[in-house]
Amino acid sequence: MCDQATWLTLVESSFQLGDRLLYLTSPLLRGDDVSELQHMLSRTGFDCGRVDGYLGKRSAKALTDFQQNYGVVADGICGPATLQALNRASRHSGVGPGVGVVKERHTAPKYGDDLAEFRVVIGQFGSLDRLTHELGDRLRAQHTHVAVIHDSDPHRHAQLANDFAADLYIGIEAREIQVCDIAYYHTQGFHSVTGHVFATLAAEAIERSAPWFTPTVNGMRLQVLRETTMPAVVCGLGPVNRVIPHCAVIADDLANAMAVWVKTTSMKFAG
Repeated sequence: MCDQATWLTLVESSFQLGDRLLYLTSPLLRGDDVSELQHMLSRTGFDCGRVDGYLGKRSAKALTDFQQNYGVVADGICGPATLQALNRASRHSGVGPGVGVVKERHTAPKYGDDLAEFRVVIGQFGSLDRLTHELGDRLRAQHTHVAVIHDSDPHRHAQLANDFAADLYIGIEAREIQVCDIAYYHTQGFHSVTGHVFATLAAEAIERSAPWFTPTVNGMRLQVLRETTMPAVVCGLGPVNRVIPHCAVIADDLANAMAVWVKTTSMKFAG
């Protein structure tokens, strides 16, 4: 079904870098051309943060910084002259992951030894309320600050997670087929290192307790993963009638994976 979200995604993917002027506006410009601009800036050492396809204040500042450093008029507008300078600069930038990924690896937050005072948003898509409740109960028992949202709009999920200043977002999405797919944010030029670590830990935990689900981990550009500012994953599970009897076990697995994650992420990736 080509709903509004699908249509907007199609429109975004139609833009190529150079098709239009890029600059800070309200609402924010978004599209694959913005992603390419962020990727090129990051590869040349100008920190846009995550490559998310939204031209916000951080990307605008990185663009202006690049212009100042390369002798282009520093007007914060990516036009022909700036794009030409970017193309020249990118020829010498190598094939590394970009400053955004490197910075995330070396500035991972240092969490405590347990989940007390940790902040988590659980987002519910579909009809797996029991799993959401089971996971929330286990986290609250460990004095974790938990917020839950039941909404079909991923933008509202991301908005709540950002406003809540969450340390982690977990989306629970019901699927019609037998699957256990855990997605983290990944696009050309950027992937969430810490999100990938949690997704892997969660998949390994579920594999041990419920191997018939055959958990998989995939990098994706789902809207909620793009718009959240903290590490985020979406767990797609199905079918519902097969998942419901195992909700308690899966909730234990996710909570245990989170407990391991808060202890190891900063140790592995912080400088």
